Amino acid sequence: MPRALPFLIVIALAGCGFAAERDLALAGADLLLTAAKNGPQSKVQFSGQQTFKDEELRAAIAEQLREIDEQGATPARADDAAYYVGAFYRKAGFAKVDTTYAISGGRVTIKIAEGPRSLLRKVTFTGNAAIPTATLYEYMIGATPGQMAKQPGDFPFNASAIAAGADRVRGLYVSEGYLDAVVDPAGVTVSPDGLRAEVVVKIAEHTRYTFGEITFAGDTIFPRDTLLKALGEPVDGPFSRTKVVNTARNLQSFYKARGYFTAEVTFEADPQLAVAGRVAVQYHATPGGVFRFDGVKVDNQTQPKPRLRAGFLPLRFARLTGTTYDPVQLDEIFREMLRTGLFTSLRLNPTAQPGGLVRLDLTVEEAKSKEVGFTLGYGTYDGGTAGLRLADRDFLGNGRPVSLSIDYSQRGLRGELLYVDPWLFDSRFSLRARLSSAVRDEQGYSKNQAGGRLELGRKFLPHLEFSAFLEHQKVRVTSDTIDPLLLGPTDYMLTSLGLAQTTDFRDSPINPRRGWIFTTAFDVVEIDGETSFLRGTARFSIYQPIGKKCLLALGARVSALRPAGPAIPIDARFFNGGATTVRSFAERQLGPKDHAGNPLGGEFFSVLNAEFSFPIYGGLDGAVFADAGNLTAFNRAGASDLRYALGVGLRYQLPVGPLRLDYGINPSPRPDEDFGAFHFSFGFAF
Repeated sequence: MPRALPFLIVIALAGCGFAAERDLALAGADLLLTAAKNGPQSKVQFSGQQTFKDEELRAAIAEQLREIDEQGATPARADDAAYYVGAFYRKAGFAKVDTTYAISGGRVTIKIAEGPRSLLRKVTFTGNAAIPTATLYEYMIGATPGQMAKQPGDFPFNASAIAAGADRVRGLYVSEGYLDAVVDPAGVTVSPDGLRAEVVVKIAEHTRYTFGEITFAGDTIFPRDTLLKALGEPVDGPFSRTKVVNTARNLQSFYKARGYFTAEVTFEADPQLAVAGRVAVQYHATPGGVFRFDGVKVDNQTQPKPRLRAGFLPLRFARLTGTTYDPVQLDEIFREMLRTGLFTSLRLNPTAQPGGLVRLDLTVEEAKSKEVGFTLGYGTYDGGTAGLRLADRDFLGNGRPVSLSIDYSQRGLRGELLYVDPWLFDSRFSLRARLSSAVRDEQGYSKNQAGGRLELGRKFLPHLEFSAFLEHQKVRVTSDTIDPLLLGPTDYMLTSLGLAQTTDFRDSPINPRRGWIFTTAFDVVEIDGETSFLRGTARFSIYQPIGKKCLLALGARVSALRPAGPAIPIDARFFNGGATTVRSFAERQLGPKDHAGNPLGGEFFSVLNAEFSFPIYGGLDGAVFADAGNLTAFNRAGASDLRYALGVGLRYQLPVGPLRLDYGINPSPRPDEDFGAFHFSFGFAF
C-alpha cells in the first residue's frame, strides 16, 4: 500500500508526447467559449421568471441556446426555445405556465408568465387488496406519505409524472400475476388557488395468474430435471411474460454453453387458455449440432496504421481452437483483452462456419500506448513527494507493458523499472520482472538498496492464482543512531525464494465495494548466502455493502519471521502503526523501540481492522473504524499485548482509489505513547 499521496497534480500525456496536454487545452478553450455564450453575451434573454434563476433556465434549454447563438435567431428556433422553457416549468408543477417569445435586433426574449405552482399533497388508492398502500406509494412517487408531507416542494404536480407512476404501479401488478389489472389515475383535484393537487388512483386487480404445468418439446437432449434447473429461476408463483422470456433465454444460453451455437428456444404460454388462473408453459428447443471453435479473423482499423503485431489476438484465443464452443470461456478471454487497455474499441462476433465450426471475427481499434505522468503530493510519513512515470503498454508491439517510475520524497529517492508479461512465451503463465533502487532515510537509520524480483504466476481458476518468486537485494546501511546490536547486519546481500497464492473475489482491486480477498505467501530468506529466516504472511479482507451507499470492510493480517541463522537486518523486520495498520499510532510507532525512541521492528505482526463508511456529499464519504494489532518477537507470537485504535475519517473517491484522512485514538495509551495520530494517505487501508 503506497504511503505517498499523489493527488495535487496528475497529468497523463498520451501518444508519443503531449497529445493529452493539447486535448486538455482545447477542452479548456471550449469550456471558456461555452461559458461566454451562456453568459451576458448570449442572444437569448428571459423575462418574467420568479422561481428559477437564469442559469437554471439556460441549463434546461442548452441545446436550443447553442443553436440560436451559433446559427442566429429565427421564429422557429425561438419558438422551440420557448416551448422547452414551458416544458421545464410544467415538469416543476407550473401547469398553467405561459411562454412566448419576441425577436428584436437578432436577440430573443422569452417571456414567462409562471402562474401558480401546484404541489402534490395527497395520493389515495382505492380497490387495492393484494398490494399494501405503502408499497404502491413507493412505486407511484418514490416516497412515503410522511416524506411528501415533510418536503412538499420536492413533489410538484405533473400530469406526465402521475401517468408514469401509474404505469409503474401497473407493472408491479403484472409482475405479481395480475395481467389484467387496471390502474386509473384520472381522479385529479386541484385547489381553487392552484397550489394543491390531490390524486385518486382507482385500481381493478382482476384475476391473478400463476404458472401451471411446465413442459419441454423438440430435441431436448437433456433430462427434464436438468432443463428445469437450466431455466435459471423457479417457474412457479405469479405468472408474467417477462419471467417466461427470461427463462427461455436462460435455457437457450444453457444449450449454447454446451456447444450448441445455433440453439434456439421458443415458448408457448397463453393466459387466455388458463384454467383457474394457472397458465401452462411449453418450451420448444431446437439445439442443432455441437460446434467447435475455429480460428480468429482480425480487422484492425487503427489509423494511421496498427502498432500491435498481427498475431497478438489470434494467439490469445488460440487455446480455444478445436474445443467445444463455450461462450463463458470466450467471454473470459474477451474481458481479459479489454482489461489490458490496449484497445479503445474491441468488438467480437462469433460466426458459424460449415462443418460445425465457429469463427471469431474481431474488429479492433488500438488505444495510444505511451504515457507520461507527473505526480505531486504529501503523505504523513514520506512528507512531500514528486514523481515521474514513463510507460508503454504495447512494448515493441507485443502487447506487454513496461514502465519506469521515479519518486522523490522528503525521505529519499527511489526508482523502479517494471516489465509484465501476462502470457509468457504465449502460454498461460505470467511473468513480472522488476528492477528497483532506493536511497532512503528511515527512523534511526539510512540505507542504499538495489535489486530485483522475478515472479512467475498461473491462474488455475478465474479467481485463484499461484505464483513463485525470486528476489535479490543488495542493502547497505549508510548511517544510523541505533545500537549495532539492535540494528543487525548493515551491509548484506538478501536472497528470497518463495511461493504465494491469491484468491480474489473483489469487484475491483482499486476501489472494492463488494467481495473478498485471501492471500498467503511463504519464503526462505538467505543473508550473504546463509539461511537467515523463514517468512510467512496471510491476509483476509472482506467488503460488504450496507444498503445502497454504505460499506462495511473487515480485514485481518498476520506475518511471522522464524529466525534460522544470522541476525535479521532491521530493514527485513516487520513494523506496525500507521495509515494501513493500527491507526492510533504514527508510522512504525507501535512496537519495541530503543532508548532514543527509534522503532526496532519485530518478528511477529498482526493487524485486525473494521471500518464502516457512509456518504456525506458527492464523492466525499465519512468513516468510523476500529483497529487492533501487535508487534513482538517470534517466540511471543500470538494475540497477547494487543494495541487498539478507535477513530473517524474522511474519504474522497477518485477513479484511482480513495483519498483518506484519518484520526485514530489510542483508548489506553501507555506512558511513552501518544493519545492518537493523524494519517493522510491514498488507497484502501486494507
